[in-house]
This record gives sequence, C-alpha cells and structure tokens, in this order.
Amino acid sequence: PSKGSEVSMSLKATAEGDILVEDRYEIDYVIGSADLGEDLGRVIDKALKEMSKDEVCSLKCTKDYVYKGKGHGAVNIELTLHEIYNTSDVSMLKDGTVMKKTVKDGEGHDRPEDGFDVVLRVNTATDASGAAIPGFSGPKELSFRCCEGDVCDVIEGASRDMKRGEHCLVTCVVPWKVQEPKLGLGEVDLPKVVLGLEMISFSKGKEMWSRTNEDKVELALDRKDCAAKLFKNKRFEMALDKYKKVVETIGSHDQFHDELKKGCAELKRTVELNKAACYLQLNDPTSALASCNIVLREDRNNLKALFRRAKAHHARMEHTEAAGDLERLIELEPGNDEAKKLLPHVKRAQKIADKASKNTFAKMCEGFGSIDFEHKKKKEEPKPVEPEEPKQNPNTVMVSFKIEHKPEEGETVHVVGGADELGKWDATKSVAMTKLPMPFIPPTGSGKPPVEHHYWEGVVELPQELGRIEYQYVIRGPKGDRQEEGSRHKCDLSGMGGSRVRCSDSWRGAGA
Repeated sequence: PSKGSEVSMSLKATAEGDILVEDRYEIDYVIGSADLGEDLGRVIDKALKEMSKDEVCSLKCTKDYVYKGKGHGAVNIELTLHEIYNTSDVSMLKDGTVMKKTVKDGEGHDRPEDGFDVVLRVNTATDASGAAIPGFSGPKELSFRCCEGDVCDVIEGASRDMKRGEHCLVTCVVPWKVQEPKLGLGEVDLPKVVLGLEMISFSKGKEMWSRTNEDKVELALDRKDCAAKLFKNKRFEMALDKYKKVVETIGSHDQFHDELKKGCAELKRTVELNKAACYLQLNDPTSALASCNIVLREDRNNLKALFRRAKAHHARMEHTEAAGDLERLIELEPGNDEAKKLLPHVKRAQKIADKASKNTFAKMCEGFGSIDFEHKKKKEEPKPVEPEEPKQNPNTVMVSFKIEHKPEEGETVHVVGGADELGKWDATKSVAMTKLPMPFIPPTGSGKPPVEHHYWEGVVELPQELGRIEYQYVIRGPKGDRQEEGSRHKCDLSGMGGSRVRCSDSWRGAGA
C-alpha cells in the first residue's frame, strides 16, 4: 500500500511490564490521514507501506518516540495488515458518481464482460449514516445478463469490475442510478447510498478471437439493437457504453470480404450518429460534434449528421456554424420541419450574442475620434494619458469557478476548498458566487419549451504555489447549508501564474 491507500489493520501497543496501552482490532485506516495522531501515525504509515496482506510485524519504539509525554517508556507495537482495499470508479462516464471499494478480494483475474450471465448477491443497502434503507428487500441474489440494462446502473457498473467471490461496497451519489425495484429501491431518493455486493458466479461467453468475421458482425448488430432499447428507455449512459462496444466488436474490418466490409462501414456510421444523440442527451456537445464530423467526413450530405452537428454547435453557442448546417440541410431536404423550426431560434440567439458584444466593440472604438468628412485639418489636441491597466501578479492565478443551480428563495451558491482563500473547508468562510443573466437557449425542433439554465460564477485569485487544489460547491440559504457529495473537484495551478483558469463544473451528488 501507499499514501492514500485504505486498509484494514489491527494494532496492539504494550509498554514496559506488559502494560496495555492501546488495542484496536480490524479498523479501517487511510495511510497518511493522521487519524492515529502525528507520532503514532508516522510510525504506522511507514510500517504499512512495507507490508503485504496478512503480514504481522513487531515495532519496538524507544521512550517518547510514540505516546510522547504519556510516561509509557519504551513501547512495543504489534501490527497486522488484514486487507488492502482497492477503490475504483465504476460509473459509466467515469465521473466519480459510483465508487467501488473492494473489502474482500476474489479469485483469479476474470471479470464479467458484455453478454456474460451473472449471479450477484446484494447483502446490504445503507444511507450515508450507515442506517439500513427502508424498503430494502435483501439480502437478495440477482441473476442478469451483463451490460444489457437488466439491473440499475450501479450494479451494472460494479459487476463488470468484480471477480468471483469478491465482496465490495459501492457508493452512489446520484439517486436514479441506484433505483432498483427488484431490491425494493425503486423510488429511493437519498444523497448517498452504499450497497454491499458479493459476486457469486458468472458464465464465460464465447471468446472474441474464436468468432468468425460473420459472427462478429452479427454480435455487433445485436449490441446495436440492445443500445437502441436502452436509449428508448432513457438509459443514455448505458446506451452510449453499448454503442462504443459495437465499434470495438468489428474493430478494423479491412480483412473482411467486400460485401461484409461495406456493411461494417455503414454500421459504424450509424453508430457514430447514435453516439452523437447520446452525447447530446448527456449535455456533452463537444463529443457529439466529434461523432458527427466522423460521419460527415465520409458523407458530407448526411442529413442526421448535419442536424445533430447543428444542435451541438448551438449548445456550444456557435450559432453561425449551427445556422450554416441547418441551411445546408434545408437545401438538401426542403421539407425538413425540425431544421425549419430550429433555424429561427439559432438566428435569434446569434442576434442576442451580437447585441451583447456591441458594447465591447464600442469601447474598442473609443478614442478613435470622429471622421472629418470635409477633409479639413484640425489642430491636434494632446491625448490624455490613460493610466496603465494593473498587471496581474505573475505568481498568482485568476481562477473562475462556474456551476449551474436553480435557486430557491434566499439561496446563494458558494465555493469552498482547502486553500485559505477558499475558506479552508469552512462553509461559513466560503466564497460567494454571482448569479449570471440567464442565456437565451430556445427549444429544439421538437417544439418543446426551452430548458432553463441558471449559472453562477465566482473569481478568486490564488497563489500558483498551491499546485493541485481541491474544492466543492455549497448552497447556502434559509434552510441551511448543502454541500456536494462524492469526489471533490480538482484544478492544477502549477505553472499557471499570471494567467486565468476557468473551471466549469456540474453538481456532484443530490441536493442541488
């Protein structure tokens, strides 16, 4: 184990004369956390880093090397390392919303893959305080086919990262991802849920290397159909994951015969279009744009690619490019109602953006003076000396924090972190953010009302010597403070002195 690793250990400390000083059995401990105190923690940390699982060691410490000032004299510590926990991100998007901690390692190296039949037992379901969730019907065994959406996202993601016989704790901070009717958790709405899982068994499917080219294409088509069902059921993260597996299945098809090769090329185009649709639903227009561009490089007149790229440009506030794609689409298909409905909204958004930049342009033109249309020479007046703009400190970074939150009456959004300038994790000293004017984002071609966006921004000057910083957002209001759950946001300031860094984030966990 190394610094930051979580372990299960026991320690027994005895002083001269076999006097018991401290006895702790099977406690969970994070190396480097200083939970055991500065002196004892230093000794335990150093020893644990050199130990293996199930190893027992004896540490002999001279007087006052540990338990300083307690009068114990020389102390002997017996230390046992029971388990080294492995923590991994098992969320579909790797966004830290579903984290798995292995508490008992499994057998071998195999893990379930797409299409494997899995038997998994859910032993516990608790909230953040460790209390059992009302309605939980477990312990219960679940039998399902991996990666086909038979169970909730939390179990799908965790199961594909488990070995036979493995026990783990899975923490989820997004309520809908853990809603599973088979466990009595169909309507759970808690900011944090912890499931205790045990992998009973899984059947190994047919190896990819043993499949013929025809078999691979057939499997790819089956996976595409499954992804389409997941998308229809609004399981967008799983649908995207499945579409990616379609591409992996057929991989490079250069060695396929011509007819099969042609079918694979068409399948890949369809999959890229469907990936773009998933990215748009997941509010990732940049990735959607990339998928559309792959299709348009080979088929510049693909109607779906043009429309979805227009929506991606529009979401990125690139209204001119969006209008260009829509006009091209209408030229190719004059009866396309969706494009006709979206185009006026795009043009209106561009006008609003142009109007917003008008003041900036006007300021740029100040001082140019009036144009003498009569070509008369005028005596030059001395130009006023304008004060120089203050230069930013080369050792600090202007960090812009931005997040979306729809406030209730009296609520404000703050940012808090470990740095002094961010309140040192004290919510009462957090930095207040400013609510930005709501941007105009019109409905898409479906005619649905526009989605409201409520953005907050705060700018803080931080020393670059802080290096990698961690921070979270806090909602403060009459009902009290609500802070993000899950993993902290991170930003690296190293080498960024004298510049500006923008952090655009999404709320992690429930309560926003």
